Amino acid sequence: MAEDDDPVVDEVDVFLAKGLAENLYLFQYPLRPAGVIHDPAKVQAARFKPHHKKVELEVGIDTQSRQYAWSKGEQIALNVDGKGQEASHFGSDVMDKQVLASTTVPNPASCYAVGMVRDGELHLTPVHGAVQMRPSYNYLDKADVRMKEAAAAMAADAGESSQDEEEDNPRAVTVRFARPETDETKARRMASYQYIEQQVADEQWVSCTVHGDKGPFAEKERQLLYSRATDFDASHLTRPPKEYLSMLLPETTEDNSEKPAMPSNVLSLSQLKNLSLGDQVKALMTNAKMMSFSQLLALLTSGVDPTAVLRTVQQVAMLVQGNWVVKSDILYPKDTCSPHSGTPAELVCRGRDYVMWRFTQFRFIVRKEVTSIIKLPHEDVKEIFEQLAVVRVNKGWEFLLPHDQDFVDRYPDVVQRQQMLWDAKYSQLSKLLKLAKGDTPKKGKESIHPGQEKESVVVSGQERVKTARQRARSRSQQHNDPSSTSAQNSAALPDAAIVKTESTDAGEPMEVSSGVDNHLGNGELPKGASALAASASDNSGKPSDELRTEVVRFCSEKLRSNMVLSMSEMKRLLLLRLSQCPPGDVLGTGVSDKLLEQSTFEAGAMQIQLPWPPNSDATPDQQKVFALAHLGDKYDKIREVILEMFNESFKLRRNVINTKVQEAIGQEANKHDIEKVLREVCMVKGSQWYLKGTLTS
Repeated sequence: MAEDDDPVVDEVDVFLAKGLAENLYLFQYPLRPAGVIHDPAKVQAARFKPHHKKVELEVGIDTQSRQYAWSKGEQIALNVDGKGQEASHFGSDVMDKQVLASTTVPNPASCYAVGMVRDGELHLTPVHGAVQMRPSYNYLDKADVRMKEAAAAMAADAGESSQDEEEDNPRAVTVRFARPETDETKARRMASYQYIEQQVADEQWVSCTVHGDKGPFAEKERQLLYSRATDFDASHLTRPPKEYLSMLLPETTEDNSEKPAMPSNVLSLSQLKNLSLGDQVKALMTNAKMMSFSQLLALLTSGVDPTAVLRTVQQVAMLVQGNWVVKSDILYPKDTCSPHSGTPAELVCRGRDYVMWRFTQFRFIVRKEVTSIIKLPHEDVKEIFEQLAVVRVNKGWEFLLPHDQDFVDRYPDVVQRQQMLWDAKYSQLSKLLKLAKGDTPKKGKESIHPGQEKESVVVSGQERVKTARQRARSRSQQHNDPSSTSAQNSAALPDAAIVKTESTDAGEPMEVSSGVDNHLGNGELPKGASALAASASDNSGKPSDELRTEVVRFCSEKLRSNMVLSMSEMKRLLLLRLSQCPPGDVLGTGVSDKLLEQSTFEAGAMQIQLPWPPNSDATPDQQKVFALAHLGDKYDKIREVILEMFNESFKLRRNVINTKVQEAIGQEANKHDIEKVLREVCMVKGSQWYLKGTLTS
């Protein structure tokens, strides 16, 4: 914009007044409309704490107003002052005043100033502080205090009367000496919320008198808002322009005033942003105990370099299953003790490191086995396991976070370096814990416990197909040679992919060992099966008609024999079928998750949108429940009604089911028919009916 378009209209001299610079406060009333102000004449008393900038005003209430509730006012006054008490808070028998207490505004008051214009001059006085006035109800606590004092007095009288009857017997007195307070303990105590509140309470109130904005006293104070000759300091004009501008607009400085300490289990993200990158990573890892690399980047300030974060996190954490777990010596510093049992931190770190190493080898570990090795108290072992894992019924303790394969693929050099660190750590732990060679099972190796199954590892798809063919060939040889043993059959398999092939009843599904795949605990198909699906597909990537037909036939067979199946159970049954397939079977070429789900629908199944309870630990595959409603018999209508009812409720009562079936059929239904259908698709516990396979979750 040109100067001609924006001419200077007037020039005003600006003066800085200092007469009220240390005593000028801005009062804000956030709970009152802007047009409603307090009448100074109604202020009965005022108190001020200059050091902590606390203000209290006792403002009178118009008890003659139409909006005033006399019954409530009398009740409050009676509760606070009691009956017949000499010292009373209220001046009458009703609540005739309210107390307004101040809270300090966090924004710096130096941003505001009061300006006065006189004779073409602008006089500015900086605001020393800003406070917000809100109603305070501390006087209501007097009722509780009075009741407690009365109860204590009655108890004292009763104690004196009974004590007079007893003989004065000598009693032992325990003398305790306080420990000397260290500088660190003193600093922590002085930064605590309790200490700061005590400091505020110890400061004495200074009584003040409230004056209106009119009158001789107000006019006298108003004159202090104008600059005087003694306020003018010409030394500013002798400074260089750059320094003078910096004095007018000073750089923002950090607030070093003492603040109440946050609880130990709470991390303030606003305070986190003021820390360095190393301190941010350390604070996050200490608070969360473990997290994935993507979660860590999301919590840090935006625009941070992932390489710098990766370099920093390795100083405070170790890699376990693609996730970062805080180091033990960070949680348990040297020369400290366990807060639960008093065990030295060195022993706790040793035990925790061993548990972390076990989780680098296995997805599930058994707590009893680890406890026998690390030999820590029960409380410490429980805390370590709760930090790292979650308990699973009949499986043991599972690592808390899923395996982060994306991080492993993206940073192979970091993974290799961490593996070397873990190898060195295990060598050190072997000496400290006095582990004999082979005491602790390594990945893919057999445990020292004879009855324990193989640990879970991931086997490639090609190796799994080769294993299945060798197993089928061994099985055919066993038919030709009855003297062959099951050990020959198992010898053809790799150590980590043994499948139980003992004969079972036709009605009970065979159990599959967790050694087949690391995901079988959740009922998922092996990764190799999805990878091999391409071999049974046409050039467009779609599965062949032969494979699709065979999968539909398999799903139909299992649904007709079980009626209700979850996707997890369907995958388990498919894995069982794959272990029994002869060489060259089309199912052995691989079945993807998508194909299995589509085939389930093509087999005539309906998906039940079961409203699972919030505390359910069922996996996504376990929550996908399929049921066969139509078999072409007379029970189809009853079966369909009952299954649709589970779309609205996780469990049902028998009388509700009977009523709903009667309404849907429109005629008297045979209770025997309802009972038969319920036994097919449901299971009962107490008086509630659940879909099959959902109660255990």
